[in-house]
Amino acid sequence: MKWKIFLLIFVICFVAFCGCTFNKNNNVEENREFKVVPANEKTFKEFVKKSTNNNYYGVYNIFSGFKVAATNVKQNVNIEDIKFGVSLDSNIVERYSKTNVQVEGIDEADIIKTDGNYIYFTPLWSYIVKSNLNYPYSYRVTYIIKALPPESAKVINNISKGGNLYLYKDNLIIINYNKILNYNVSNPKNPVLKWDMDLNGSYVDSRVYNGKLYLIVSKNDLICPIIWNDVKINYNKYYIPIVPNSILNNFDRTYIISSIDIDSGKINNVIATSGTYDTTVYMSKNNIYFAYHLIPNENKLFLNFLKENSHKYFPENIANLIDKILEDKLFGDEAKFVEIRTILNAYFKTLPSEERLNLINKINKDYEIYLEKHWEELEKTGIMKIDINTFEVKSGSVPGRLINQFAMDEHNNYLRVATTIGNYWKFRDKTTNNIYVLDKNLNIVGKLTNLEKGERIYAVRFLGDKAFVITYKETDPLLVIDLKNPKSPKLLGELKIPGYTTYLHPIGDNKLIGIGKDDDGRIKISLFDVSNYSNPKELDKYKLPEYWSPALYNHHAFLWDEDKNIMVIPVETHAYIFKIENDRITMVKDDKHKSNVLRSLYINNYIYTFSNNEMHIIDENNWSVIKKVDFT
Repeated sequence: MKWKIFLLIFVICFVAFCGCTFNKNNNVEENREFKVVPANEKTFKEFVKKSTNNNYYGVYNIFSGFKVAATNVKQNVNIEDIKFGVSLDSNIVERYSKTNVQVEGIDEADIIKTDGNYIYFTPLWSYIVKSNLNYPYSYRVTYIIKALPPESAKVINNISKGGNLYLYKDNLIIINYNKILNYNVSNPKNPVLKWDMDLNGSYVDSRVYNGKLYLIVSKNDLICPIIWNDVKINYNKYYIPIVPNSILNNFDRTYIISSIDIDSGKINNVIATSGTYDTTVYMSKNNIYFAYHLIPNENKLFLNFLKENSHKYFPENIANLIDKILEDKLFGDEAKFVEIRTILNAYFKTLPSEERLNLINKINKDYEIYLEKHWEELEKTGIMKIDINTFEVKSGSVPGRLINQFAMDEHNNYLRVATTIGNYWKFRDKTTNNIYVLDKNLNIVGKLTNLEKGERIYAVRFLGDKAFVITYKETDPLLVIDLKNPKSPKLLGELKIPGYTTYLHPIGDNKLIGIGKDDDGRIKISLFDVSNYSNPKELDKYKLPEYWSPALYNHHAFLWDEDKNIMVIPVETHAYIFKIENDRITMVKDDKHKSNVLRSLYINNYIYTFSNNEMHIIDENNWSVIKKVDFT
């Protein structure tokens, strides 16, 4: 019985991180490039065949019947666009907040939008309705709220559709689970549907810029040509990923990327590509960057490890049998695993338990070194760069994995990317964090690697020629990185404090707000001074008793009023309002709702807070709630 346990340990360690082919000199194969290329009928069919045949076999799966796949870690701001002024008439809009976005001027979808006069809000819950046939169905609504004057604010209408919202001039765009709908809201009391469009897939992400909606949807199949909303996507508009053998070809879905004229609903440009489930989208004023995590090809790595080392661990007759199987081109990977399993099972039965254990320990140790040495080449993120005007495509890759959209930033025609290498349980103590700079063709031209070994990135913010990176394991280092010379990034300074930060927001020229958790798991707000890049400081912190806020992982839930230095954070049923003054964080209002608070915004000198059930309006002059509007 013991030898079976030892064998299971051996094979699990063998394949836990598999993924790369190596040549006889133990070097990574020469073809390391990731790229996407337009397909043709032949190459598309070959690509689909490779993708659908790429299953996880894994040596331990073949020996023991278990299957283990790599684990992943996933999560998701420029200062808000603000109009300033002081109004004596509560009906006049002098200033209002917009959705907190990554790139100023590029809007992101959210559940709430305002033009200062009217608010459009989709709660997260759904109405449940029973039809005449007694089949229940659900739908979400979008409330249209007259915001001014605040004392008499009220819901004036609702649309029986809800979801992700955009407000562009007189266009209210609603993206729900199966449609895009554009309503003319020039008369908010009577919204009129201008056009609608089927998603024909699952919503992934979107942006609005200069009158166009940039949309990404996914389909759980690999098909070409595709008819998407009456537009035919031919092979030359379908970009297939080409990966080295070191990367698992597990592209199991199609992504459709389009630009749509907001006024007319006309599709201006559309392309398709294949990708993995783990995607990140960032958009600058020039390009869309569509990135996805690429994992190692564990089958190839295991076979090559055996090929390189079987004579080191096994008798000549066993090693020769393994070589013969590996070199047989008539065998597929699965058949090779089955044959090798039979041979090794028989061989291990002949060994005394102590000898077997020593051999397993030796193989485990060597294999871990082997993997660690090459892991940078085994785990990658592929990146597509799509020109927003021409939809011309370029591609490249970086080692590691992105934490969210803030891990990418375009500046002066360079793309800066922050990644963590080692996104697998076996490497949790051996992770490294890195900054890569890519040129306009997505070639890596500069890098800063091996930052904070054993930790992983929790938050990133690129601001001009600087990057601010939060990593975490037991403490929360804030790293300040100089990117003035794109070809030679440099670490300028760091600050280590307890807990961790998941979101960084710039305030002014030399301060950052950090939203995260303290070492006890409770929410912590930090105020950082980064005026001295070599010596960043935590000026103040404020701890809350709760453990969760949507602002931890959704920057749209964070509100910053730059004019008044006011910050609002939703935490469970509270909208906590803070004032940041004289380098101190002070709570000025705890606005309590009946259900979890979702969002907040400001219009003139009033803060509006929203939960699924109600809206509160708070006067910033005395922090009193002057109006409540019930949605139920």
